[in-house]
Amino acid sequence: MVDYDAAVAAVQDQNADPIFLAKIAYENPEFGANVAVNPRAYPGLLRWLAEFGDERARETVAQMGYTANGTPAGANQPAAAQAEPAAAQADPYAAQQQSYAQPAAAQPAADPYAQQPAAQAQPAADPYAASPYAQAPQNPYGFTAEIARTTTDQMQMAEIAQKAPELYAALAQNPNLYPALVDWLSQLGDPAVNAALASRQ
Repeated sequence: MVDYDAAVAAVQDQNADPIFLAKIAYENPEFGANVAVNPRAYPGLLRWLAEFGDERARETVAQMGYTANGTPAGANQPAAAQAEPAAAQADPYAAQQQSYAQPAAAQPAADPYAQQPAAQAQPAADPYAASPYAQAPQNPYGFTAEIARTTTDQMQMAEIAQKAPELYAALAQNPNLYPALVDWLSQLGDPAVNAALASRQ
């Protein structure tokens, strides 16, 4: 039997553990009506109270639309309960844990939390995805003719040579080109590139 003071505190707690409320209703029948009006009392518990609660509890849940014979969702449970009273009183309590587990898993976080990250991800993704293209309209890798003409980073020069053929002429104008890249550009046979290389000398 649940301690009287603990039961009093639980039925008044707006955030009470629903399973503890079911335990109170089962072991302390005089608290049935108080359990029923607690916002954490779930449908399975209310149906059980309609069937097995004391008179005050049954009247309370009847006002909430739960009756032993008039609640379609609980129609199967009373039939089994009437056949074997002792087992029936145990089964609804076990069923309460299951019926509580399902709503708890489905209701609290599934929809809101699934929507919020999606909403947050979209605004953040758009600016970051757009900015590289806005900064470098000439090349999808972010290279511009100005970068090709002025960079002193040999790795960047090589990357431009590999990924941005439209910038070869601008790259050839760069006074900082390393000798191997100068030789490579000169072998392309491109008149604009050759002219740019000649202008460096």
